[in-house]
Amino acid sequence: MSGAAGSSPATREATGLVWLSQGIEELPADDRWLTERERAWLAGMRFEKRRSEFRLGRFTAKRALALALGHEAEPAALAGFEIGRAPDGAPAPALGGQPAPRAISMSDRADQAVCLVGPPELALGIDLELVEPRSAGFVTDFLTAAEQQRVAAAAGEEERALAANLIWSAKEAALKVLRTGLRRSTLSVEVRLDAGPPR
Repeated sequence: MSGAAGSSPATREATGLVWLSQGIEELPADDRWLTERERAWLAGMRFEKRRSEFRLGRFTAKRALALALGHEAEPAALAGFEIGRAPDGAPAPALGGQPAPRAISMSDRADQAVCLVGPPELALGIDLELVEPRSAGFVTDFLTAAEQQRVAAAAGEEERALAANLIWSAKEAALKVLRTGLRRSTLSVEVRLDAGPPR
């Protein structure tokens, strides 16, 4: 799924999926929308980049979750939502101190964040990447032989970058579905693209 820069909510009634993409410019200046525990986690982060990613990811996830549940999605209404971590590292959404009746998957990159929300019985995975050149070492280390061939077969540098990043993003999303993230080898899952060029 993809969205334009800025706030881009989309609801899929047939599947019960909601996704939201937001940019850093949409973050509120204050942290009143974070829970006390989230503010404590934030205070423990040493690097501004990590703090910014945390805030943007949580804000996007809370707004997406609020939209999915039919709640107010303005910053003042979001302090009742908390995005914690399950023991396996997956996001664990809560509402009013209780597990929220939805599953979520989150990703952020380059001052953008995206969150996918669905029914709790669904295993979800989403990833957000820039289309940028990937080194030969990256392709060899993280992509299977078939995926490497797909990248090599792409015509031109831009198309190879697109293919490599599309495959990488799909792998990251698949590993989130499996609830392992990058603790599991990226070579253990294989992405198959259709016969046409990546779009």
